[in-house]
Parts: sequence; structure tokens; C-alpha cells
Amino acid sequence: MQRDHLIGYMSDVQNFEKNMSSLSDKWDLLTLLGSMSNIGMDTSETRKAFEDLLDEPLVRLIQETFNKSLDELSSKAQSAIDILIRNLFERTADIGFLATDDDIRNYLHFLTMAERSASEELRQIKMEKKEALTERFAEYVAKYSVYENIILLDTKGRVLVQLDHDNPVTTTKDPLLAESLKTHQGYVETFRATDLTHHKPSLIYSYRVCDPSTDEALGVLCLVFRFEDELRSIFRKLTRENPYIALELLDPDGSVIASSSPHHVPVGSTLEARNSDSHQTYYAGFEYLYKAVKTSGYQGYAGPGWIGHAMVPMHLAFRSSAHKTLDANPLFDKVANTTDYFPQELKEILEKAKKIQTELDITVWNGNVQIANASNKENPFTKALLGEISKTGEETKQVFEHTVTNLNTAMLERYLEDLRFQSSLAIDIMDRNLYERANDCRWWALTTTFRELLGQRDLSSSEREKMGSILSYINALYTVYSTMFLYDRDGTIVAVSNPADGHYVGRKVGHSWASDTLRLQTTQEYVVSDYEQSTFYDNDYTYVYNACIRNFEGESVGGIGIVFDSRPQFEAMLHDILPKNDLGDVKDGMFALFIDRRGRVLSSTDTSIAVGSSLPLPDSILELPCAQSNAQMIAHNGLYYAVGATCSSGYREYKHSDGYRNDVIAVLFHPIGECALENTESSQRRTYVYPKPSGLEETCEISTFFIGSTLFAIESKEVVCSLMHQELTPILHASEYNLGVIGFDKRMVSVISLAKLMGMEKKYDKEKDTIIVVKADIDGQILHLGLAVDAIYSSPEVPLRSISHYSNVLKNENSLTKAVIIPDRAEDFGNEMISIIDIPKIYMQLVQPYSRPLNRVMA
Repeated sequence: MQRDHLIGYMSDVQNFEKNMSSLSDKWDLLTLLGSMSNIGMDTSETRKAFEDLLDEPLVRLIQETFNKSLDELSSKAQSAIDILIRNLFERTADIGFLATDDDIRNYLHFLTMAERSASEELRQIKMEKKEALTERFAEYVAKYSVYENIILLDTKGRVLVQLDHDNPVTTTKDPLLAESLKTHQGYVETFRATDLTHHKPSLIYSYRVCDPSTDEALGVLCLVFRFEDELRSIFRKLTRENPYIALELLDPDGSVIASSSPHHVPVGSTLEARNSDSHQTYYAGFEYLYKAVKTSGYQGYAGPGWIGHAMVPMHLAFRSSAHKTLDANPLFDKVANTTDYFPQELKEILEKAKKIQTELDITVWNGNVQIANASNKENPFTKALLGEISKTGEETKQVFEHTVTNLNTAMLERYLEDLRFQSSLAIDIMDRNLYERANDCRWWALTTTFRELLGQRDLSSSEREKMGSILSYINALYTVYSTMFLYDRDGTIVAVSNPADGHYVGRKVGHSWASDTLRLQTTQEYVVSDYEQSTFYDNDYTYVYNACIRNFEGESVGGIGIVFDSRPQFEAMLHDILPKNDLGDVKDGMFALFIDRRGRVLSSTDTSIAVGSSLPLPDSILELPCAQSNAQMIAHNGLYYAVGATCSSGYREYKHSDGYRNDVIAVLFHPIGECALENTESSQRRTYVYPKPSGLEETCEISTFFIGSTLFAIESKEVVCSLMHQELTPILHASEYNLGVIGFDKRMVSVISLAKLMGMEKKYDKEKDTIIVVKADIDGQILHLGLAVDAIYSSPEVPLRSISHYSNVLKNENSLTKAVIIPDRAEDFGNEMISIIDIPKIYMQLVQPYSRPLNRVMA
């Protein structure tokens, strides 16, 4: 990535740099003023430390902003090409199966015979048969509405029958004819301008129609795919939420063969078919971010080698659309702002910034102590300077914290947006797949043999076997079904596709969906069972698709039931859309579900969630309107998850205009962290407002610090300094509150744990804890003592009127508190008071009893 070039397009990064530049100017001034102060305050090291750290969040911010946009392009380009390829895979099966249709074969046989005679009667029969076959083609396209025309050719290229009466072609010279006659593959896939379709670019699937007894080619069947219509539908759905993105389908050389924005990127344009390292390109005078992807393929089929392509103008590439599509979710704010859920690299940036600020706080704190102990107390400039230095350090740390939190928020938004998008892809794949199932059952119900034989009241065993063999042939080609069966007008099963299911023959279907099927009125109608346990599917959950079979007088004579192999098919759909690592494995903890509106599981990639069980999901997911998506944080089984969900909306006429309603919701889960994790520092960092002296009021300078979440104080005149990163040496025969000793100013200093004094179980951590070195006058001798605290806080001047000595409140000789600071308003201290520690008493009670005589010890 060209960093400076990218920053010019990234407003969030520019704001971060602007804030840091402003703070840098402040540090310059403070460094200058510090060198002029009477304590020689040098902030240059702090400034350098912050500047050295600056590059980490800056690079992450650039990467995250860039990756978020590139991932969106990648997802949409990949979805466009993969959705299309899945669709075309079904088309390759269609042509192979339809080319074996008995009605088409019989018509071609009839034409061969009719050529030998020119009688008027034969011409009339020929016309009737052509009309009948045209009607059959119309029935096919009414169900498989992805086709715009069906053309039947003879072996010389003459058009015998076609559905589109407005197409003037009578003879073709297209090479697909010869290729279809000689190919060893199961189909011929052609995309180019052709005389079969007004010389416009078209996608055609073709194959020869053969005599089954001799394998002689009788003609060639062509299915003309609704290419422009299908791509328009795919593009419209994928660009609906971000209209700045343009989607294209490219041939292997980069020529545009379909475009979501044909006026801007017309068909025939040339684009980058290979990704550059920068993913940036120029088109029509503008700079674009782009992504080109090859299909993932489907069941070994990769299509014609086309490439999915997505592009967006650079000046619009980094405008986030997530906030427009993600619903308000209080749990999201909680997770986004809790550092425990941050990625490790972001935690490390925060830790480094905190460490720099802590060391600065100690320097400032020690400076204030130095002023408090100075003989010349009149030094308001230095104290104000120290306050400004501390404030600027805190501002700098907050910029880092804000940026890192924004980074984490952006990452979570990216998770949610990806999950929302992938859930919409999952449900789209399901709808498109089940659209084919609804088509299959209706088309196979029109099989001439089924209509003829079921029209008879009595069936011979050979007739049943004939129907069974046809079912077996179909089932062998269409492996998405576990079994198929035919039933008569009484609902009795008369044939099955799998000989192992022969015991069903002669039995009643025994389900209401069978009787509902027999009452259907048109060839466009169908019936689907509920998603339930079925005896036809080893008592597992599935759908059974049904269509009515009619004789040639239009009377209902039976039905066909096709049992969807739901478990592996649904699991494969869900598995395909889950994000994978570099090894192709689903990322740890992620899983996906299909559920109904009650939360009942239809399919799951998590083996611990059984099909048929129910999940207590929020109404915002279960009550999603059809075609709508949702992305949010939820708690599930003790973990927080980022969740994306989309409710089904159908495909073409399926679930739109065919009368079938069955709402299914795809839900994807991405684990974030344990629900028990919470931030502890936010409560520790409460803001305190100290009483302010007025006029010539007498004051006392104090130094404050935290033990846990409680603020304590020491008189500043008793403080020597605060230290970090101190190694402790344990000593024998010491108080349980004595952590050990440190070396300070050529003496040993005992360190007391104030946390233990408060009954807290806490070990000393030299990387996080601070030791305050204090002094006490014991019998005329100045002795030093260390206090281990969680964090130093501030060094204010408070009026004496606000200090109430402990002895005046409650007489207690053993108390280690000598006074309390009373706020001007209760809320200033969070309805608490601040205790001022009695240093001499701590020494006398916790150190002296365990020491040798004072004149022999340096404590």
C-alpha cells in the first residue's frame, strides 16, 4: 500500500494525524517551558515515546480501513460469480436430462418417418405434434423460468421447434451444432453472439438428442439462458446497500460481459482481470479500488472461466456503510468499549500508551511533591506547568485509546457486516436451491409415461417396474434427492426410485400433503411438506416436494413425491459460506444455522446443536421481515457472539407468486469472548472534584492514590517520591502486610501492602503497581517507608476547612487514618470521603514491632 496516497482518501486517518499533530505542537511548547522551570522538567522522552508508538495505531487504522473496503469488494465479487456458477451448474444437468425426454425423441422419430410422405394428413399431424411439443417447452419454461427460449434443431441445423415465435432464425450456422453432435461431455456451454438469438451475445446449453436403441443423433436441443436478466438480478441484490460499488462479469481477458452499471462500465469495456498488489487502477479518468476473483466452483464445475469483478471510486471507497445497516444494539457498545474483548495487538498498543502515561504521571506527581517540600512555596508557574503536562499526557493517551477503540469498533462492525452479508448469501443459496426442487417435481409430474400408466385403474407389475426404472434414472442424475416415489389417485405408493424402498409399494402415503397434492388444479402448483421427521428419510428432518400427475384429459390420477436429502445439502450450503482460514478450515468457534420463526433448528454446522431443537434467539432475529437482514451482538451459552441473520425472500416466482410460504432464517455466529469479562479500570478511574480554596484560605497539599477502586491521600510533605518497576526482597520475621524491602537512596526501605490492609487478596506486580516512598518522624528520627499502591492519581491543594481529623470524629488509637477530606458536594467524591493515611502509625504498628532497636536499623 502507498501509505501517504491512501491517507488522502481516509478521513478517519486524517483526523487521527490532525489530533496527533496538534498534540505534538503542545509537547514542543511544554518541553520548552519545562526546561525553563525551577525543577528542570524534561518532557522530551515522553513525547518521543508517544511519537514512537504513533506508527502502530496509524498503520493499523490504515490497514483496517483499507481491508474493510477491499473485503466488501471481494465478498460481493465472489458472491456474484459463485451464485451464477451454482445456477449454471443446475443448467448443465437440465440439458443432459431434457435431451433424453421421450416426447422430444418421439417427435424427431416422427419427423424422420414423415419425410417419406407428403400427405396432407401427415402434414396436419406434424403440425399438431409441433404445437404439442411447443406447449411442452412452454410448460418447461413456466417452471424453469431461468430460460428464455428452447430450440430444437435437426442434425443439419434447421430449426424444427422453438418457443420464441418472434425469433426469425430458421437455420443456424453456429459451430455449437457440430460440437453438440460430437462432444464426449454431457453438455456444450456456449457464450457468444449467435444467429440463434438475433446475433446478440447469449449463453446457450446444448446437447444432441439420440435414439436410445442405436445412439444415433436425431437432432440437437438448445436451452437459451436468461443471461442478462439473471445477472441484473444478482447485481441488483448485491449493490442495493452500497450503490457506489460497480459489479462486473469479465471473460478471462478482462472484457466486460455483464455490468451492474452499463452506462458507466459498458459491456465490451476492458478492466483488470488480475489483482495488482495495490488493488488500485484507473478507469475513464478516475482512480478505483478493485477486486477480481475466480469462482470457488461448485461440485467440480467452474463454468466458462469467467471472473467476478467489483470496483469503487477511491474517493468513495472508504465511506463506511456499516452504521446504516447495523441495528442499534447496547451489547455492541459494551463489547466494543471493553478492552478485554480487544484483539491482542490492540491491547498491546493501549498497554504501551498507558505505560508511557503512568511514567509521566509519576514524574508529574514527584514534581508536585518536590514543590510541596520546597522551602519556597510560591511557585504557581511550575505547578501549573506540571498540571498542563499531565493534562496533555492524558489527552495524548486518550487519543490513542479513542483510536484503538474505534479500531476495535471498526473490526466488530466488519465482523457484523460480513456475517450479515454471508447470512444473506446463505439464504439466497437455499432459496435458489429449493426453487429447483419445486421445478423438478412439477416437471417430472408431466412425464408422459407416468400420465399414461397412472391413468389406468389397474397396474401390472411390469408397468410399476417401468415407472420405477424411470424414477431410478432420474434419481441417479439428481442426487440431491434421497428417494422418489409415485402414488395413485388413492394415495397408494405404486413405484419407488430406490429398490431398497420397495417395501413402501402398496402402502398409503399417510400424510395430508399427499391428499393436498391430489387436489391441485394446475400444473404450476405444488405442495411441500412441513420440515419434519419423515419415514421416507430414516425419520430425519426433511422436505418432501409433491406435484399432481394428470392424465391427458386433465384428471388427477396420482402424484410424485421427491424427498430432499436435506441434512448434507443444507450443511454444505452453510459450510460453504462460513469464513475459512488459510488451510480451508472454518474459523474457530464459528457456526451457522438455518432456523424457522420459532427458533427451531433446520440445519446446523455445530454438532452440539441438534436439528429439531430450539434456540432462544431475540425477537429482532425471529421476527425479521422477509428479505431483511440483521446484525447484532448476543449472549449465547456464556459467550458474546457477533451474529448476522437474514430471512428468506424466495427466488424468481418461488415464494413470490407461486403461493408457497415458508420463512427460513439463516444465522451466522462469530464468538467474541466470555460474558464474564468486564473492564475493571473504568470504575477505578472515577473523576474526583476536590474542594477549592478561596481567597487567602489556609490549605494543605495532599497526594492521592488508588487502592483498588478507593482513593486515599497522604500529606505531600510526608512524600519523598513514587517509584515503579521495583524488585522486592522478602525478609524474615516481618508483618504479614510487609511485602519486603527495596533499596532507595543507599538505604533499605520496608514496603507495606495497603491492599492487604484493606483485606484484598492481591499480589504485587512490579510492571503495574507503584511504590510511594514516604517519611515519618519517629522519636525525632526521620525514617522511610514504602507503600505499595495500584496507581497514583493527583496532587491537589485542599482548604483546611475540608479536612476533618479522625480523632475529632471517633477516638481510635489503632486507626491508620488520621483525617478525612470532606467534599463540597457529596457527588464530587461519589458520595464518599477521602481518607488521609497516618504514616507514623503505619510505621509504628506494622514495621517497628518487627524491627531491632531503631538506633541499629535503617528501615
